[in-house]
Amino acid sequence: MTKWRKILLWVAVVLTIAKVWLPDSMIAPLEDWIHKADGIVRSVQDIINGRQTGNRGKKWVVAGKGHYTGSIDSVHDGDTVHIRDRDGHMHKVRLANIDAPEIKQAYGIASRDALKVRIEGQPVDVNVVDIDQYQREVGQIMLNNVDINLWMVQQGHAWHYSTIAKKQQDRLAFSRYQNAQLMARQKRLGLWHNARAIAPWQFRQQQKNR
Repeated sequence: MTKWRKILLWVAVVLTIAKVWLPDSMIAPLEDWIHKADGIVRSVQDIINGRQTGNRGKKWVVAGKGHYTGSIDSVHDGDTVHIRDRDGHMHKVRLANIDAPEIKQAYGIASRDALKVRIEGQPVDVNVVDIDQYQREVGQIMLNNVDINLWMVQQGHAWHYSTIAKKQQDRLAFSRYQNAQLMARQKRLGLWHNARAIAPWQFRQQQKNR
């Protein structure tokens, strides 16, 4: 079943690239199919492995600052993941200093799938720097000494959340993320293929105003 999940994720990546040539009317139904198929494969895999589906049976910790190691249990979207620590406890983590497109927003599914391919099931180091209003840990995720938060910006899968980052990053880190976004935009990587890409915080505000 893991093999099938990897195939689905790679198909999603190919679709992201194909957006350069194919119209959104052809891409959207395929992305929706991949999302549904992935959910089915995950559910079947959980049943085969004797695990309960959904959040039942998982021990969730109270969010707190600090450092820990664990493995990526699942990827919710392009900036939110569930991590199982070494004690088997679950953490809901919001990637610090970045903001990825919402799932219902253009490029939202592609952003999530890119993060899945990169880190799902992998061992990571987490440095929690804050707790957000939804009681999620806000942290920096490192995989083999690679800053995954920065990687998402470098690949054009997320924005640098500059208004928030100013309060959390030092000047060097802030500059590094800003330069990464500038380079991704100039190369038209990921979401930047759309010259009129809407930032997630603007998209959320538009949804509230409807």
